[in-house]
Amino acid sequence: MNGLMNRYRQSLKNTPKPVLPSKITGKKIDLSGLIKYAKSKNVSPVQLNETEKAIFIK
Repeated sequence: MNGLMNRYRQSLKNTPKPVLPSKITGKKIDLSGLIKYAKSKNVSPVQLNETEKAIFIK
């Protein structure tokens, strides 16, 4: 079990921190449109490629 905990702790160290919405300046995201688009393609929003996501960022 100790090896698993060490790998878990190392994974936590390597995981980047989330970007807070207050840190995103000058960008607006049509999140509902993005989700509807992803559902129409039968995928989750995370699975869309960057060009598809960029359509919903203004």
